[in-house]
Amino acid sequence: MKFIKLLLVIMAAAMIALALGGNALAFHDGGVAYCAGCHTMHNSQDGSPIASAQYGGHLLLQQDSSSTCLRCHADYGQLSGMGGENSPLPGTGYGSGGDFYWLKRTFTWSAHGHESSSTGDSHGHNIVAGDFGLPMGDQTPGMGTAPGGSYNGDLSCASCHDPHGNTNFRMLRDAPYDGANFRTVPVAQGTSRRTIAGTTGAVTDSNHTAFLKDMSEWCAGCHTTFINGVGARMHPADHAMSTDYVNQYNQYVSSANPEGGSQATAYNELVPFQLGASKSESDLNTQSTEGPLGSGEVMCLSCHRAHASAFQDAGRWDFTTEFLYDSHPAGSGDGSTPEERLHSYYGRTWTDPEVDELSQRSLCNKCHGKDGPHGTGEG
Repeated sequence: MKFIKLLLVIMAAAMIALALGGNALAFHDGGVAYCAGCHTMHNSQDGSPIASAQYGGHLLLQQDSSSTCLRCHADYGQLSGMGGENSPLPGTGYGSGGDFYWLKRTFTWSAHGHESSSTGDSHGHNIVAGDFGLPMGDQTPGMGTAPGGSYNGDLSCASCHDPHGNTNFRMLRDAPYDGANFRTVPVAQGTSRRTIAGTTGAVTDSNHTAFLKDMSEWCAGCHTTFINGVGARMHPADHAMSTDYVNQYNQYVSSANPEGGSQATAYNELVPFQLGASKSESDLNTQSTEGPLGSGEVMCLSCHRAHASAFQDAGRWDFTTEFLYDSHPAGSGDGSTPEERLHSYYGRTWTDPEVDELSQRSLCNKCHGKDGPHGTGEG
């Protein structure tokens, strides 16, 4: 009898462990993870044929790999505004990597006697997701190869992330794949994947991805010439900030307050930095508001979003204008809405320079400080 009782206890404990393990197992983990979330064995789901599965290859549920990813991640905020019961509002994906929604939006306006535009295919990485209206990749004019590199495949979510899971930050790939030569893996810590405005993954100055090292080294897997290219007249990346730049970053609050900040509250999510290789993973803090110390490094993602933004070149801000107030989307006159204007800067607003002489200028000034008193900032 004692043996039977002991056996029942062991069986109950095992069942509880399995139940907890099933709840805790991440969707993309290897082993016994949820394969049927992405694949179909017989081109059928719930007893009905899957029309698009014949196009997808690899027995995918959608016609291509990115569309399969976006079956879930669109509703998390990686591609907002797609409609449906759970769909977030357009442009409200406030993740560190940005919102692929902006690839679908082109803004056109008249300025100085000629037409100008900010095209959707310039707003980020042009993934192919046909079921979500993104038939881009190397089919897009001028986008046949990666800027600063030779990668020329049809870009997908799986070009950068391993959908079957690994232990890397954001499951980023750590070996050559599909023509990309990933040489190292960045070390970072992120927030929740649920990035809709108001949720736990929506980034702010006190809730953001914390970067340690090697982000630009990883980007160079495709953008091979865009790292530490000082000799080639390129902005350095994965590069230590000098004392002058560190001090400038920490003192700069805004154009209205260019010298009143402190290191304790200097962090700006629109201009992030890496802690640097001299720090360790234990130093990563996604709630930190501190600016860089002596080991701080500039990286590709100091200026760009990894997925997409509302601005050209996937910029974290509009690189083409002096004042952020003059950015596009403008909310009128360029085909955009006031809501898109608000979401383009993750809910931040800027004053009109014709009304306020201290309107915010380009965020290059966070490090370079050229809008300080008499324009004599560091850098």
